[in-house]
Amino acid sequence: MSENQIISADNKPEQVDCLLVPLKDRNLILPNVTVAEVIPFSHLLTTNASTDWVLGRLDWRGTLVPALCYELMSGHAAPAPNPDARFIIVNGVNANPQMPFYAILVQGIPRLMHIGEEDLQEVDAMNMGQFDKVAVTIEGVTAMIPDLDSIELQVQSTL
Repeated sequence: MSENQIISADNKPEQVDCLLVPLKDRNLILPNVTVAEVIPFSHLLTTNASTDWVLGRLDWRGTLVPALCYELMSGHAAPAPNPDARFIIVNGVNANPQMPFYAILVQGIPRLMHIGEEDLQEVDAMNMGQFDKVAVTIEGVTAMIPDLDSIELQVQSTL
């Protein structure tokens, strides 16, 4: 057991609830607490963003939320139109009152996973994008752990 592993009161390694989020040709893995809601693909309001990866804004619960395409943001090709596309509403990590949330276009329904530190295996991945922090495998599936701080700062600087 590593020295920085979290141990629960009953002396068992702690697990974190995460979402395996499907993108075009990869998966993201996010702690469940970072995702406020998964919503159906909806009409986007225009924005004056200067980049193609900002798709527009969503009116989510009375708040205008910037919507982004993670693939384009990471320098990959945009996904083809998909009837299973959704948006995940991500809680901002930097406590910025001007942008408490942002949305990421995803290509299906995220899957809930209970992950312990011992369940993740770091792997070398081809085509890691600028906002991919590390590539891992979990239950035989490769996923990227994104750098949420960098994503949020990039979105804020673009709007």
